[in-house]
Amino acid sequence: MSMRLAFIALSCCATAAPPLVAAPPPAHHVQPEVTEVAIAALVAGDFTAVARAFEPATRPTDAQVAAVWRGKTAGLGAVVRWWIADRTFQDGFATRIVMVELERGTLECLLTIAPEGVASLFVTRPAPPAAYVDRARFHDVALTIGAAPWQLPATLSLPAGAGPFPGVVLVHGSGPNDRDETVGANKLFKDLAEGLASAGIAVLRYDKRTYTYGDQLTNTITLDDEVVLDAIGAAHALAARPEVDGARVFVIGHSLGAMLAPEIAQRAGGVAGVVLLAPPARAPWDIVRDQMKYLNAPREVRADVERTLVRAQLGEDTGTLMGMPMSYWQDWANRDGVAAARKLGARVLVLHGDRDYQVTAEDFALWQKGLAGVRGAELVSLAGDNHLFIAGHGPPTPLEYKVPAHVDERAFARIVAWLRR
Repeated sequence: MSMRLAFIALSCCATAAPPLVAAPPPAHHVQPEVTEVAIAALVAGDFTAVARAFEPATRPTDAQVAAVWRGKTAGLGAVVRWWIADRTFQDGFATRIVMVELERGTLECLLTIAPEGVASLFVTRPAPPAAYVDRARFHDVALTIGAAPWQLPATLSLPAGAGPFPGVVLVHGSGPNDRDETVGANKLFKDLAEGLASAGIAVLRYDKRTYTYGDQLTNTITLDDEVVLDAIGAAHALAARPEVDGARVFVIGHSLGAMLAPEIAQRAGGVAGVVLLAPPARAPWDIVRDQMKYLNAPREVRADVERTLVRAQLGEDTGTLMGMPMSYWQDWANRDGVAAARKLGARVLVLHGDRDYQVTAEDFALWQKGLAGVRGAELVSLAGDNHLFIAGHGPPTPLEYKVPAHVDERAFARIVAWLRR
């Protein structure tokens, strides 16, 4: 039986207040014309039409739209052109990034599309390229990884030169992530891939099975189906490339992908080491509870989820939690990433941002305790970084994912130095 998939917010897809992330909705739920209608009206100054394009629950006033647009475009001159630069899905909704070129600058519009219209529209100045990316030092190759019926589009970023180069496979967090691991206006994996390739390291990234085939998966899905098997296949594909040194292949995982990276490395064989970015260490229901509390989810939502969490903890195998079968959550709870890393026999780097409310200091402390005394294990907490390793200040919120930014140079430098060691 086909089913819709939903994931908790510790995946890097969490951008809305409720701590839940859903898979792409069926195509008929997305209004393909609403982005074009809203942006065309915005650049034309028809703020009434822009407001009308919103769903009723989030509809702004004409004056609010006008104030935002005039404030963002002040001093930039007339609009020259605009285009949709990115199409993906987050939190169960279509998400569009639209670039608007003006006479003296460029703006980036991030739209979330609900079934009844635009749910949110953020207008920002795009972030300048990351300082560690030099596009003259690498090129991208389009690939397909995996076997039928789950073949996945992929990108291999290759450094300039003959090689063979060290290689990295990037493994996403939970949820239907694209190969860039797009979160709001940010792209964690794109930053890492282009930065590492600029530094002489080949990087393979791919669209997840739940992103490409979400509505074809069944209610028997496991973590192997969602993450592990495709990551193992990607590691084998990368090691087989003539441009890559098969003895220097590493796995870099983020969030759930980080927790599973030691197991992926062990099952793939021949992996030189793993980098774990914000790896959870606790049972998924404990993390769900903490996230809902931190985000101040409505009391009735928390009560309903709590009842289901108790059933999941008791081992009941009927029903679902956040759209996923209970067997999926049991599979998650039964996997011990810390133990897998301790037994791996390869180098391990664990990075944690101390502003991460999704995978918290409690998780990091468990990794510190579990890997204490393990040869080749290095654990670092970066002050000011959030779940995406983007630097900031003050209490973290999902809204900061809407602001274009790049992976912290400190985190990037740590990863490069560790890979080269």
